[in-house]
Parts: sequence; structure tokens; C-alpha cells
Amino acid sequence: MNTKFIRHRKQLDKMKKELLDQMDVTEGLQEHQGLRDATQELSVIDNHPADIASENYERAKDISLHEKNLLILRKVDKALERMDLGLYGVCENCGKTIPADRLDAIPYAEFCIHCKRKTEVPPHNYPRPIEELSLPFARSYMGDKDYTGYDGEDAWQDVAQYNKLNHVYYEETNDENDETNGAVEDTDRISNEEYRDQLPD
Repeated sequence: MNTKFIRHRKQLDKMKKELLDQMDVTEGLQEHQGLRDATQELSVIDNHPADIASENYERAKDISLHEKNLLILRKVDKALERMDLGLYGVCENCGKTIPADRLDAIPYAEFCIHCKRKTEVPPHNYPRPIEELSLPFARSYMGDKDYTGYDGEDAWQDVAQYNKLNHVYYEETNDENDETNGAVEDTDRISNEEYRDQLPD
């Protein structure tokens, strides 16, 4: 083992011990298959739905943290292995030396910062929310190009045309005042006083 990595060996050993200690607390987490087993109750029917939601949330959070700890533990073990083989501190992708600053921050780092950036998803340069890329109309929108075929803009216009219904008079619907606002039927517009006047004495 290279003596310049003694500090990092201590860091990795300490990190491994802390991860194992945390995992001892959640040792039985994976044994429970369902919510009933996790809460150790015979039935969750008599509980308030919010109590069950809280249990569900806490269980999901515990499992996520446990899985994260397992992932980091594997990386720490791999880094210790690489240290024993004399390969620690070398990028697994390009073979260049990983800077000591990066190893101080993340002692189990597998890649140099340049290769790590390549593996991460690059930021998109799409001007609209990225979720719109999954919509069929957004993907075929050609408004900014000189395109004369049927595209997403034409599809939106076709759909918008069906919003204008012949039997609906839009002038009447746009002219709601305080009395008609929120009324579903004509009977909803009758005030309590008008109703009382209709009752026999």
C-alpha cells in the first residue's frame, strides 16, 4: 500500500465502521415484507389513514437510507480493495491520477472529476420544461423553423377547435356576477330569504 494514502485509509476505515453501525440499527428492515409486518400490528384497518401514511412514509425513508448506506459501503469496500492492489487514486475510466482534494472530499471516488462529469446527465438546453419532451405535440413543434407540414402546432389548433361548442354561448358564461358566481344550477341562485317567502305561514 502506498504510504501517501494512509490518511485516506483511515478515512475509509472510519466511514466503513460508521456505515456498519448505522446498518446494525436497520438490520431487520429487509425482513419485513408488508406494512403489517413492519408495524407489527394484526390489522391496520382500525388506524386513522394518516397514521398508516406516516408509517408508510417512515418505512420508505428507512429503506431508502438503508439502500444508500449499502451502496456507499460497497464503494468503500471497493476503494479499500483497490488500495490493497495499489490501484487507489487512479481514475477507472481514463487512468489519470485523482487529485488529493477530491479523495479528501470523497475517499471512495472511482473517477476523476472530468470523467465523473461525463457520466452525469448533461443539462438540457430546451427552452420549455423538460417534461414537455414526452408530449407528442411538443416533440413535433416546428414553429421556429420554416416547416409547412402538419406539426404539433397544427395538432394543438385542431384540438382547440373542439373547445368551441355550438350549444354554449360564451358571452353568457363570461358575464358572471357575484350572484351567479359558483352557482351550478338555477335553484342554487335562490337566496334563503326568497326560499322563506315561498314557505306557507
